[in-house]
Amino acid sequence: MLLTRDWLRQGALLAPATLALVVLFGAAFTGALRQSFDPTLLGGPPTLAAWRATLTDESFHDAALFTLQVTAMATVSSALLALTLAWYLRRTGTLARMFASSPVPVPHVLITVVAVAWLAPGGLADRLLGGLPVDLVRDANGLGITLVYAYKEGPFLLLLLLMVMGRQVADREEMAAVLGGSRWRQFRHVVWPSVRLPLVLGSIVVAAFVLGSFEVPLAVGPTYPDTLSTYALDATQIDLTAGRARAAVALILAAAASVALALVCLRIARRWRV
Repeated sequence: MLLTRDWLRQGALLAPATLALVVLFGAAFTGALRQSFDPTLLGGPPTLAAWRATLTDESFHDAALFTLQVTAMATVSSALLALTLAWYLRRTGTLARMFASSPVPVPHVLITVVAVAWLAPGGLADRLLGGLPVDLVRDANGLGITLVYAYKEGPFLLLLLLMVMGRQVADREEMAAVLGGSRWRQFRHVVWPSVRLPLVLGSIVVAAFVLGSFEVPLAVGPTYPDTLSTYALDATQIDLTAGRARAAVALILAAAASVALALVCLRIARRWRV
């Protein structure tokens, strides 16, 4: 009986957020699905022409691979940055933590504009230093995209880690140190079990955002290949009717990849929780 009440209480607390997510995501997904089978949205017979054209397009294949590459690079670099900063900032004061997390409320567009102004060929950094060793903006491997996302999403993950790296973790670290545990053993057996679950859950959010975001790849990404989001944007500009259907297909597949990634990571997180 007590367990049932707990479940009901948790369900009531999560109901508003769940309802908003289902309505917003469900409506968008349903609209995109309808657009992919009915490009004109006039109620005509459904067709698979947009799916065939997209799935057989070589540029779509390149965009999908490039999107997965950028997503992996951005998510891993953000997680490593957050873990490193959390390790050094957990015992610092509020001012240092606020400074490290200051990029969180800044819009992605603003950071992208600053990155282009500083790091593009002929930009401020290029002029001050007499040239950069690598071309971050328009880099074919997506280094500029990764840098912007790491700068923006790393502090977000940092906040999640600092919330769980409290006094209890510090006490267990001190106990492990008294027993002769090295810094690596303290991290492996005390810190990592405490932070791995929020780190994985936060990384899911970062990866899902990177999969569907278009403003950063559009501004600092290479001309080719596209990401799935910029591929969808370009498709609507080439052909207003058929392009929208192909864009819907690309975005549906990006959303499906996000959901699949979330399910895999949540399964891993559930094992860690046990």
